[in-house]
Amino acid sequence: MAERCKRCSTKPLIGTRGRSSGPIGALDDDALLAALETAVLEQFGLLRRTVQRNLAVLTLAFVRLLGAARGGAGRLSLAALGRVLPTLGTPHAREKRLHRVLSNPRLDPRGVTDGLARVIAGRRRAGLWPLLFDQTTAGSAQALVAGVPFAGRVLPLALYTFDYPWQERTAPSQNALEELFLLNVETALPAGVRAVWIGDRGYGRAALLRTCAQQHRLYVLRGRAGTCVTWQGRRVKLGDLRAPARRPVRYRQVAYQARTQVLVDVIVYHDPAYQEPWHLLVPPDREALLPTATVVRLYRERMQVEQAFRDFKTHLGLRGLQLNVRIAERLGRLLLAFCLAYCLAVVLGASPAGCAARPTFEIRRRRPRHGTRRTLSVLSVAMLMLIHPRWRRRALRRLIQLVRHLARGHPLLAQPPPLRRYA
Repeated sequence: MAERCKRCSTKPLIGTRGRSSGPIGALDDDALLAALETAVLEQFGLLRRTVQRNLAVLTLAFVRLLGAARGGAGRLSLAALGRVLPTLGTPHAREKRLHRVLSNPRLDPRGVTDGLARVIAGRRRAGLWPLLFDQTTAGSAQALVAGVPFAGRVLPLALYTFDYPWQERTAPSQNALEELFLLNVETALPAGVRAVWIGDRGYGRAALLRTCAQQHRLYVLRGRAGTCVTWQGRRVKLGDLRAPARRPVRYRQVAYQARTQVLVDVIVYHDPAYQEPWHLLVPPDREALLPTATVVRLYRERMQVEQAFRDFKTHLGLRGLQLNVRIAERLGRLLLAFCLAYCLAVVLGASPAGCAARPTFEIRRRRPRHGTRRTLSVLSVAMLMLIHPRWRRRALRRLIQLVRHLARGHPLLAQPPPLRRYA
């Protein structure tokens, strides 16, 4: 009878932290995990120590998944994620640990949001920061995401998940949850930072605009063309406010919605390349803070959150993930753990090392599309660096530098407030 190969044994053969669990070298693997533990301890102080440890472990597991080919047409499974956890034990034991993490109520969105805000923006900054927010379908659940635009993507600050029909105990309705979501993110922002919320037509609700006015919140929201408004004593549809092609027009002191009559400024912008004109709602009497041209440039950035959703569903494999019990609750914890790995990967792809590696992987377009000839996003560059033999070691060392930078209390973004770029 043939003897079983020791490599095929179900018993763990590793003596350190999961050295054979992924494509990363053992020394870099251990160094990155140690740096992650220190960084999470520094930045995510509201979480319990055991939760911090599990967050660091899951972050490294997601980095491994981003830098490795997966079966199942790229779909994510808990078994695949469990196999790359940097812990000791059999694959079954790792998968069981992953299930315990996803069922742990102490891995809560509020604690992770506070930590991600410090990771991205630091503890004390100043100025106006554009924050994109939107909702997407995540399997059979819904995900509400907010983040900072960066290099064609969004660095996620917060993520809430929920189910239809409505089952949440934290809020009586989805509208109430959205208002709570915005308030929690604003509370987590560093001292001196003021958010400018950018959202699509789904958030052009009179009730939300009224709440924003009461809380002196800055926003750029797209209105629905069929909404009744009153301007200069005339009641018209919002879509009846016009503008010449590529020349934005600002309509001041418009009463939005026939019943609620919330005062806003409406900026109409028509680009023939798009199917419909934009009717952008901003707070009244805020032209000094939000000039007309700046508002148009800010809303152009909104598509970056859609790109982030595509990354979650395609590169992470969220589209094929199957959860059977407490779907929204467990999916939310899984995505919260992914957010830190996603931020690190995006910043890696935009770093000087990523720019140096881009010519190795990219075949540029002959003609510009959307103003660029590039074909790879910063996330794609980071993923290719993590898997390519020539760039893998350099990518891991750069990641270790970024994480150690976080461990010293510094943020990922060292630039001035992003809103200055749009002025």
